[in-house]
Amino acid sequence: MKRAAPIILALGACVLFGSCDGQKEKGCLTGAFLADMPKAALIEKFAVDYGKRPAFVLIFLDWGKFPDETVVRDVYASGSILMVTWEPWRAVQKVAIDYGALLSGRDDAYIRDFALRLKAVGKPVFLRFAHEMNGDWYPWSGRKLGKETYIGMFRHIRKVFDEAGARNVRWVFSINAENVPPENTYADCYPGDRYVDYIGLDGYNWGATQAWSRWRSFEDVFSGVYEETVRRYKKPVILSEFSSSSVGGDKVRWIDEALQEIRKMPAVKGFILFNIDKETDWRFPPDAASGQELKTGLRNAYFKEAREEEL
Repeated sequence: MKRAAPIILALGACVLFGSCDGQKEKGCLTGAFLADMPKAALIEKFAVDYGKRPAFVLIFLDWGKFPDETVVRDVYASGSILMVTWEPWRAVQKVAIDYGALLSGRDDAYIRDFALRLKAVGKPVFLRFAHEMNGDWYPWSGRKLGKETYIGMFRHIRKVFDEAGARNVRWVFSINAENVPPENTYADCYPGDRYVDYIGLDGYNWGATQAWSRWRSFEDVFSGVYEETVRRYKKPVILSEFSSSSVGGDKVRWIDEALQEIRKMPAVKGFILFNIDKETDWRFPPDAASGQELKTGLRNAYFKEAREEEL
């Protein structure tokens, strides 16, 4: 997750997002990023605090690591779905891996092991590899890396997963809501329809927290990129990260309008609320007015939980 520019195999898909006869069920799965290690108690707390159990639970992993077994167990025991953000770098040092080595196959043993671990879950797992490539803050930025290398990595990893039989994995091409800089376009890095199941959109209202930022409504952040990606790719969409700062405007109104806008976006089949204090305070505390407004909005039947029998 980073700032915007100064001015985001069908197994199980039918039961998750609608029927397979061409009739899509209306609604949006609720989800959240709760912590680096989201255990059962945190998932249950979200359900209690906001009235909806998170259908999606998001985690981040850098290269060389695997999803924690306890986290996986707790997510699925809670009736939720794991979404893994897989980052090809050493996150603590902020150092890129050897992308040439990945393309040459030297990392295939690790990739295959990762695939087999996700396959062993036996239920849908959503995977967004090398997200926000249309920003300039990661070493896998399309502008830094080159679109051919980015596309090659994505396709190579998907090929290894397919050969391992990890057909329960859903592939998310996850972009920033704005191209930063403008010439660093997500479209240049799109791996192709056969490699992507969902489009992920990441976007934030940074409010007045940064010298370059201003208060922006949910519609201002997402409407343009949503319409463009739906028209361009005709894929279901997940808001893979979104939230609002508390500084510079009315956060209660912001979340109320956001949930109303999502109900007008039929291609959005799920969202991940970034509900922690990180670069700024993205939280909607349950005892605060913004948290109460979130809970009120989520009462609408349009916002859905994932049930164990659907997975």
